[in-house]
Amino acid sequence: MKCPESVRLLDAYVDGQLEAASVLALEDHLQGCARCRAREDGLRALRAALHRHTQYRAVPPALRERLRQRFGAGPAHVPARARWGLAMAAAALTALAIGAAWWRGEVVPAPSPLAKGESKVIYHLATSQNASAALRTLRNHLEASPRTKVVVVAHNEGVDFLLRGARDESGELYQNVVHQFRQRGVEFRVCNNTLVRRKIDSHGIVPDATLVPSGIAEIGRLQESEGYAYMRM
Repeated sequence: MKCPESVRLLDAYVDGQLEAASVLALEDHLQGCARCRAREDGLRALRAALHRHTQYRAVPPALRERLRQRFGAGPAHVPARARWGLAMAAAALTALAIGAAWWRGEVVPAPSPLAKGESKVIYHLATSQNASAALRTLRNHLEASPRTKVVVVAHNEGVDFLLRGARDESGELYQNVVHQFRQRGVEFRVCNNTLVRRKIDSHGIVPDATLVPSGIAEIGRLQESEGYAYMRM
């Protein structure tokens, strides 16, 4: 896959709307292209900002009825072009509101506050080549902010350091380090789609890691439903 095609697919990828074959091809490209990874990180940051600063309200009954009459009984009957247009309009209006508030010097409303000193972060590993560096960063992160809740999500080659018997550059078993982090409350989640695609037996995963159906879907769920910040390692 070349960069122009990657750029064309990134929006759908970040929104979790890309078909499986294209996801695999795009993720292979992202592993080797720092520029496209930066674009992806920017899109995810924008998506998270829009999600944090958008207020959601129930659709008024009169509007709901008008939509039902126009498009059918439910969202499934709304034409794809109409759904996309509504989504883009909502995103644009939110972005304009945030920009206007910034221009006027107003404080943009923050998300619901966590307890003092708490934060929630996803560490996303798509390769195990930098697993040791990622774990060092995680250790430093927890030393500076011990109340941070961290979920490490691994997919593609990122699952390799979570396989039984995997060792770091010094010969130490990753399993021992993972266990130490697990005792500190860090969670390690492995993409089952990766295991199936690479024909890895799930019993080969270290005991302190858990399986999720899709690593990318899990990252999206944690960001959207649980308010996690995102870090690609």
